[in-house]
Formats: sequence, C-alpha cells, structure tokens
Amino acid sequence: MIVTDTTSHKVSSWNRQTYQRLKLALSLGLRRQIFVAICDDLSLRNRLAGKLHNELGTTSTKTPIQSQRLTDGYGLQRIGNEQKTHSPFSSLISLNINLSDPNPLAQITQWLAQNQPFQNSTLAPAFQILGIERLTRQPPTVQRLFLRRLQAIERHLPQLEAALLLWLPRPWFHTIVQSVPEFWQWHTGVFEFEGEPTPLPPVGTAKPEASATVSPSEETTGSFQEDLRSLLTQDLVETPDDLALLKEITANYSDSGNNSEYPLTLQGISAALENGKQENGTRGHGDNKQEKQEESLNLISTSPTESSQEIQEEVKETPHHITTVSPAEAYLQLGNHYRQIIEQGDASEENLAIAIQAYEQALHWLNDSSPQVSDILNDVGNLYWMLSRCPSSTEHRLSYLEQAIQSYQLALTKLVAENAPQSYAMIQNNLGAAFGDLARHKEPVESLELSIRAYEEALRYRHAESDPIKYASTQNNLGTAYWHLAQHQAPVENLHAAIGAYAESLCYYNSQSEPMNWAMIQNNLGTAYWNLAQYEQPETWLELAVLAYKDALIYRTPDVSPAACAATQNNLGTAYWHLADRVQEVPQRREEYLHQCIIAYEKAIALSEQLARQNPSIPVNFDVIATRNNLGLAHYQLATEPEFSLDEPAQSTHLEAALDQHIKACMSVAGQSDAYQTALSYIIRTMRTFYEKRGVVGQNLALSKLPGQLLPEILPRL
Repeated sequence: MIVTDTTSHKVSSWNRQTYQRLKLALSLGLRRQIFVAICDDLSLRNRLAGKLHNELGTTSTKTPIQSQRLTDGYGLQRIGNEQKTHSPFSSLISLNINLSDPNPLAQITQWLAQNQPFQNSTLAPAFQILGIERLTRQPPTVQRLFLRRLQAIERHLPQLEAALLLWLPRPWFHTIVQSVPEFWQWHTGVFEFEGEPTPLPPVGTAKPEASATVSPSEETTGSFQEDLRSLLTQDLVETPDDLALLKEITANYSDSGNNSEYPLTLQGISAALENGKQENGTRGHGDNKQEKQEESLNLISTSPTESSQEIQEEVKETPHHITTVSPAEAYLQLGNHYRQIIEQGDASEENLAIAIQAYEQALHWLNDSSPQVSDILNDVGNLYWMLSRCPSSTEHRLSYLEQAIQSYQLALTKLVAENAPQSYAMIQNNLGAAFGDLARHKEPVESLELSIRAYEEALRYRHAESDPIKYASTQNNLGTAYWHLAQHQAPVENLHAAIGAYAESLCYYNSQSEPMNWAMIQNNLGTAYWNLAQYEQPETWLELAVLAYKDALIYRTPDVSPAACAATQNNLGTAYWHLADRVQEVPQRREEYLHQCIIAYEKAIALSEQLARQNPSIPVNFDVIATRNNLGLAHYQLATEPEFSLDEPAQSTHLEAALDQHIKACMSVAGQSDAYQTALSYIIRTMRTFYEKRGVVGQNLALSKLPGQLLPEILPRL
C-alpha cells in the first residue's frame, strides 16, 4: 500500500499531523519498508529527525558514521557516536550518509553486523538516513554513485530486515523520482513537510570582565558592551620612566620586516625570549635583583630598523634609573601597552598574541603568592577568549578556548573566595562564558553544565544588593546557558530555569537607566517563551513571547539600535506566525496574526537593507534570506486558505508579494546551495498556485516577474 501525505497550507499544524503519521509508520516495526520524508528547511528537518530519534531511537558507540549534532526546539541529542541504552521498544537508528561512498544499505548492514542484539528483536529496526542534502556539494561522480546505490536496492530489498527512512530536500526528491524509477517503485510512503520560521537564539553577555591593571582587587564593568575594546576596559597609569622603558621594549618589536631577527608575532617573541634565556642562563630563585633586571632588558636581540630609530634616540635621552624596574613590571608594561591598543579597537591576532606572551612572561617572573597573579591569569584567559573569536583563528579556535578555560581555572586556585569575592565571582563568570563557547565545538551537554555551574558559583559571591548590574548580567548569562542546554536535554525543565533567570535579571535593570540591557533580556525572555510553547500551553507562551518582544522594541528602535531592532522584529514576526498557526478555529484572529507577522518581517527586512547600504555596511545577526521566505509563506497563506474569504484582487496581491520575496531570496544566494534550492521550490509552488487560481493569465503574470536566468530551471519543473 502506498501512503502519501501531501502539503497543506496550514504549515505547522500539518507538519505535526505528518510527523505523527511518520512516527506511527516507523513504530510498527515492519520489515522491508522504504519511507521518504521531504523537507527543504534544514532547521526543521533537524528538529523533526531529532524528535524521532529521542522518541523512538537508539544509537551505538560502534556506529561508523561521523556524528552530527542536531539542535533546536525539540530537545535534540547528538546523533552518531553517542552511547545510549538499548530498549526493547527502541526502533530507530539515525545514520549520516557516508559522503565518500553514499550507500545506505551498506551502512545499515554494517550497523546490524556490529549490533547483533537487534537481529534477534521481534521488532524490526528502522534507519533514518540524514545528510543527503550535503551530496549537492560533492562531485558529480559521487552523486551518480548514490543514485546507482539506490538503483541496486531493488535486488537487496528481500533481504532487508529493517525499514528505511530517507530525509530528502525537494531537488533530490525530484531527481530520484525521475532518475531511479527502480528504487521509487518500491517506496512505501512519502511524508512532506513545509518550512517553519524560528526565532534567533538568546544572547548572553558572554563578554569577559577584565581585571584592573592598577588595583588588582578592582573589577571593571562593560560586560554588556558590544565593541571588542570593552572586553578589557581599564585606564592605564604610566609614569614617564615607565613610558621610556616601554619604548625601549617595544622598539625591538616595532618592525616585522626582513631586517628584524624576531618578527612581531607570537612565534617571533617566543624565539626571542628563548634566545635571551640561552644567552643569560635560566633564572634561579637565588638570582639577585640586578641580574634579573639586566636579563629582562636583554632578552630580545634585534637590529633596529629605520622605523624604530627615532624611538631608540628618545630612549637614549631617558634617565638611567629606569633600570630599577623589575622584569615582571617590564613585561606587565609591555602587556598593558598592547592591552591598551586592543582596548582602542585594534584587537588583531598579532596584538592579542603579543599581549598574551608578555603577560605569561610576567607570570614567569612573579612569585606565585603575588596578589597580581590571579588578575593576570584572568586577563590571559580573556585574551585567549578574544583570540578564539578572531576570524582567521578558526582552525585554532578550540585550542584557544581550552587555554582560556585553563587560565581561568588556574586563576581560581590563587584565590580564596571569601577573601576576594568580587574577583572570584568575576573569574567564575568568565569561566562560564568560555564553557558556553566551548559547547559550540565539543561535548555540548557537558560544557553547558559546566557553564551553568560556573555562573551559579559566581552568583554565590555576586549579590544583587552590592552589585545589582553585574548580578543581573550573570543571571542573564545563566538563563542563556540553560536555554542552550534545553536544546539538548530536559527542554521543559531547562527552559523554565532559563525563564526564571531572565526574570530575576530584569528585576535589577531599570528600563530608564539601562534601556538596552533591559531590552536585550526582554528579547531573550521572548525567545525562551517561544521555545517553551513548542512543548506546553502553546498559545499562552506565544502570547507572552509577543509581549516580551514588543517590550524590547520600546527601546530597540531603528534610530537607537537598528540591528538589534531588526533582529527583534524578525523574532516578533516568527512569534505571530506560530500564534496564527495555533488558532485555526478562529479565522479572524488567525488573519490578524498573519498581518502582524507580515508587518514585523517587512520592518526587519527594511532595516537590514538600510544597514547593508551604509558604508561600511552593518551586518544583522539573522538570516535575511530565511526571513524573506518566511514573509513569502505568510503572504501565501493569506492568499490560499479558504477561511479568509479574500476576493480575487487581494489574493493576487498576496501571491505576487509571496513570489517577489521568494525571487529576492533566490537571487541573493549562490546557485545550487540549500538556500537557493529552498527558495526555488517556493517559487515553483507559488507559480503553480497562480495557474490554479487564475489559469493561463495568472501563469503568464507570474512568468513575467521571473528573472531570465531562473527560467531554464523552473520551466521544466512546472
């Protein structure tokens, strides 16, 4: 029997029904079944596949397929290499397609061979194959190999002691139907899903707080500011003698050209320091102060270039008593000099590396009992954290983050929390932010749990009465960590914890004195409400999400903060879209929510276009292409759903608006990308609707709006 679920215009509700039918089909435990799930929205696909995996699934540490972490609003877990207890009712195994040899049957056979208990189960397992959309970026030979492997399934199907579920984007679905009829004639069911808008994740104030350079016990603020220079905000106090010494030290670093023995890089400094140690001998605890001073000033042996001659001449005129500065102080001044450059906005990889090296050398000379050690270690951690955020540091990002964490952890061992509660809380807060970043790269659940533990430890010593702003900042960070953890496990419990932390944070921000911080947390709270609506009391939580986003927009205005305003408008449109989906029985409210959704999306897109025209352009932190498609979907629903009873001109207006947005989305991305194919499928659907509604006249109207370069791709599929 062939079961086919076709698309409906009531997207989210139909998706829920389709999901339940797919889940039921997989849970029957029938052998030799081939199911096809079609979904162009990768985020939605991940949520649905992850929900199936959580409710039916199991994986094995023996699975040879590379793991893929799926994260979104259904509380997904990692798919691939994760150990999970086998249950007699577990009937779904999730595998990623092998891109070097895309052979689903071979992967299933290998998995079954490595997991013998399943072969004796009364229920046949089902396998969902993910990642087929990535074959689009593989060479044509690999794509043809995949089609040939599907063609061979006809011969092997009688021996298949399992069910197979293929997740396909529409372009691959059409290719398989047309190119592999031998496979297609054996399919059991087709389950088609439509894309759904989703809001942006919450924003944590994951900006490390810097130690003071003058008073080690003093902390700086600025943890909410977006500019990188605010990450290390502390005025430097330098005497003329200090500046003279600093000029002499930095003169040797001032040129990285061919005339310099040690270039202005971390490696160059390391080589110079190593050379200096070899020339002067290793420092011992019994060395006298004068020997240490001489060693510190002769560590770097270079031939000054012309660009540093003037600084050298100035140094010659400085008083000779500057040699009384200790090596530790000299290195601290060098580190502080580059830290000041970083604060002023030049947070280049080179400057960060030099500052790190200088501070680490200062630590080498300082006694472990010095009260400065924990503060310097905190700032070293901050610099490593900033280095991990440099665009060119992608391949070393994980290493830098781990070094930041080690620095923070070492700093905490130098403190007694009761004796230095402010410093202790500051470093724990920074540690929580670093673990939060680490969760994006490895072991997300464990890293997020460590992040939460660090924030909670910071809050033990960071009290609302004595420091309400920093207390509120840490509560916001804690809420964001709980939100991210909810994407992996215990979603309802963790989302309630996130909402509680955000609400506590709002208690200590005054919307008049801290309007942008207050608005940011309202935005985060709205997203947590939206996420919770996916699990319980949807209409209640979505209405609260709308109110929170509207509160944020009181202060996130186009004039004051256009990028933040655009992001919140995008979130507001998404909340309205889902509210419209939840009130199917009340057409008037549904229509009003869709109109509000359109208004919010249009404002978000208009602001993003305005920011893109500036020089330099200002990026927004949401996917404008996805927002255009979502706006098109809202227009399409108003045009096609019969309960709205729109007249023909109104329907045509909404259809034209939908087509216009999908065309703009399609023309804004590279051909053959996933986003391009998604927009193309929406264009084709909208053009078919033009024909269904208005016949040849409507079809010609739609064709007249298409850019010429799209016609060769679209016409054959109409």
